[in-house]
Amino acid sequence: MSGMKVIKPTTITTAMLTSSTVAEPAAGEVAWNAATAYALGAVVIRATNHMKYERKIAGTSSTAPENDPVNWDEAGPTLRWAMFDRKIGTATTAATAVTVVTRPGSISGLGMLELVGRQVDITLKDAPGGVTVYSRTMNLDGTQITSVYEWFFLDFEQLTDFVLTDLPQHYAACELTVQITSTTPVSVGVLQVGLVMTAGRTAMGATVGIIDYSKKEKDRFGNWDVVAGAFSKRGNLQVLTPAAQFNKIFRSLAALRATPCIYIGADQVGFEPLIIYGFYKDFSMVVQYDQHHLCNLEIEGLSQ
Repeated sequence: MSGMKVIKPTTITTAMLTSSTVAEPAAGEVAWNAATAYALGAVVIRATNHMKYERKIAGTSSTAPENDPVNWDEAGPTLRWAMFDRKIGTATTAATAVTVVTRPGSISGLGMLELVGRQVDITLKDAPGGVTVYSRTMNLDGTQITSVYEWFFLDFEQLTDFVLTDLPQHYAACELTVQITSTTPVSVGVLQVGLVMTAGRTAMGATVGIIDYSKKEKDRFGNWDVVAGAFSKRGNLQVLTPAAQFNKIFRSLAALRATPCIYIGADQVGFEPLIIYGFYKDFSMVVQYDQHHLCNLEIEGLSQ
């Protein structure tokens, strides 16, 4: 199989987001106002931290929702920032296109997850308004065509996840533009950029699946009552690592123990399930051979 890589995240801050075609507040979102009397269940947003809040008790309060847990519950990110909140299950949506421009600093990797759309265009400039040094267009049609018949009659198959690991890292003042387009509504669950760490080569025998958090119970007549819940990806990878990098790889993985990253078991079309956004539950390195060692990774994805 191909090389195993990890995209270590760069947190996108307010200062890094130069522009977005999604407004804040977006249509349907309402900014909090200290003088307004809110009904139970009313939802407002705070542009200061890009979060939504739901009213727990009807009334008026002069304290900002983020500092008032008595009256407000956190209710997720604003529409503009959902793609940057480093969580699965929240998405930035638009009618036909979303375009964001960021200044993330040095990056070599980009991952987009939970996508709905037809095409993504990525442009990296050496500086704001500068010279284009990297450009890629990703077709989000994941249909595997094997015959003329399939070319004409197979339905469009949405490519929901993809990663790029070849961005030029040495442009610390870079400007990154990402645009997703379609003729129908588009959606972006996760846009993560960062530095790429190459751990080695994924060995054959990798496994991937899901952990299902749905509730399934039988009633007294033996009938199943199923309540659909969240789920998360899980994967078990065995990676062949260079012996000379034993200490470097061990220390790098140990440093990621509490950081959600994009783990790439195989960067190939058709192997998207081996792209897992989450944490490793366990990793171990076996000193197996003179020139290579074995790294065992058990990865659990974030719930979606």
